Amino acid sequence: MVREEGGRWDVGIQKNAVYVARISESDKRIFDDSISADEARDLAGLLTKFADKLEESADSDTTEESKESKESKESKKSKDDEDSEDGKQSEDKDSKDGKESEDKDSKDDKDSKDDKDSKDDKDSDQSSD
Repeated sequence: MVREEGGRWDVGIQKNAVYVARISESDKRIFDDSISADEARDLAGLLTKFADKLEESADSDTTEESKESKESKESKKSKDDEDSEDGKQSEDKDSKDGKESEDKDSKDDKDSKDDKDSKDDKDSDQSSD
């Protein structure tokens, strides 16, 4: 006997046959039948077949939802990666511009040092006169 919400199934042997009955929550007999052993096996096979199909259908729905969710996450991730690449390219450009600026500053420092050295040379030439 199997109890489920909404009633139960009663299964047994009665007069050389398999007895099957569906009983409501209020113990009212909804369905009953006596079937041969072969019919019971066939019925069991059909019940198993449809139960498996039902589970596969539920699993595939869950799998499709998971797949869609995963694809959505992957597309968001790839968009984030693209944004990250754009940001990286911008940072690289800024770094390059900063390096060029540093190089220019270094050159300016060198030029002013050269100018100072030549001014010092002129000053020393004048003092020796």
